[in-house]
Amino acid sequence: MKLPAYLIIIVTAIVTIVIGLKAASSPIAISALGFIGWAVSPYVYLAVMVKILSNRTSINAVFMMSILVGGFGVWMLADAMFIHVDAQGGLVFILVPLWQWVALFVATLPVYFLNKVNK
Repeated sequence: MKLPAYLIIIVTAIVTIVIGLKAASSPIAISALGFIGWAVSPYVYLAVMVKILSNRTSINAVFMMSILVGGFGVWMLADAMFIHVDAQGGLVFILVPLWQWVALFVATLPVYFLNKVNK
């Protein structure tokens, strides 16, 4: 189950990078790269979680987290950048990763204990 989790994480990270590069007025600017890096950081955390987990139940939980967090992130970025274009749309590159991190931190503790209990 690690491979599907990695695939979802990689696809959502790539889509996030592409949306960020399309939305940036100058994609090679340090600020644009910083915002894109911030937007991709939850996916790096998810990949590290998948790497260190050894229990099948906890890996399944992280798989579901990657679907939820990745789907939320990609949907919100695509919606703000391409569907409902607004002057404040760029704020999604700050707020969406923040909400993703909150969700990941809330879910990390139960996944940690789930990984330890079932060993």
